[in-house]
Amino acid sequence: MTTKELCFLLAGADGTSGDETAAAAVVQKLLSPYMQTETDPLGNVRGQCGSGETRILLDAHIDRIGLVVRSIDDKGFLRVEAVGGADPRVLVGAEVTVMGKKPLPGVICSTPPHLLTKEQKEAGVEIKRLAVDLGLEKDEAEAMVAVGDRILFAKNQYELLGSRIVGSGFDDRCGIAALIKTVQAVHDKLQRCTLIVQCSVQEEVGGSGAKTGAYRSDADLAVAVDVGFGCDPYCDKTETIALGKGPSIGIAPVLDRALTQSLIAVAEQNGIPYQHDVMSARTGTNADQIQLARGGVRTALLSIPLRSMHTPVEVIDTKDVDLTADLLTAFILAKEAQTV
Repeated sequence: MTTKELCFLLAGADGTSGDETAAAAVVQKLLSPYMQTETDPLGNVRGQCGSGETRILLDAHIDRIGLVVRSIDDKGFLRVEAVGGADPRVLVGAEVTVMGKKPLPGVICSTPPHLLTKEQKEAGVEIKRLAVDLGLEKDEAEAMVAVGDRILFAKNQYELLGSRIVGSGFDDRCGIAALIKTVQAVHDKLQRCTLIVQCSVQEEVGGSGAKTGAYRSDADLAVAVDVGFGCDPYCDKTETIALGKGPSIGIAPVLDRALTQSLIAVAEQNGIPYQHDVMSARTGTNADQIQLARGGVRTALLSIPLRSMHTPVEVIDTKDVDLTADLLTAFILAKEAQTV
């Protein structure tokens, strides 16, 4: 399976925060040929290979943002709340799939600009003002949809030019792809190290899966893999990372400096392109939760550049997924050889 196919497969699975079961089944199937896997009480997919003394944890989150049905109004429109950081600016007019008694196609209503007052245009959009149109009347909608049903961006996956691809859910399913490729490369090479892979739930709503999973893993060190803000025409280049130039290695007070320097050294020794992502405090990723587990876990962070984050048209470069897996592989094998 190519990296593009793997990313499309993973990103195409259902699984908003707190409802990751379908995505977990896909991930477990992909990991099981290489390691023993399980699903823990919170829903994290966990796998382990090797039996060495040094315990290395790799984490990427399996959940994705979305919406949830809050109510059905008297016209049959679904009123919604956000699950995670759904951006209302890009939701107006979006195609969605409502996970009712069966998957239902819908669109988020858009008031024509001709009918908006100046004040309404300037006020922007709030999630609570959005409504999903299923094309059904109230009684028909209530027969198919219940309060609490999840809503996903419609699957819309395609290729741009070169090695870049578009879709929803690459945050952080492309990180899962990098972990799977790493496991494929190292699973039969570990004697001094034990590798624990954690595909964690609920990152978009606080990181509880990473916190409980890291406690259970009892790791000596960890690397969290997430996405980072890909450079676009509108953002300060000093606050973003470029697509196609490798993962960024996080630098932040909550990240272990020696472990971060080890990743940099391994990247340079193996000619693996990388970037820097400097943060002033916490990282906003699962690394923040993992480093607090038990008595503390030395934790580093790799971020895959992603453009148009938390939209239906997230863009990644598959080269960055491959380079992230290459760096993780080289790092783990260096630990196995005790050279870092």
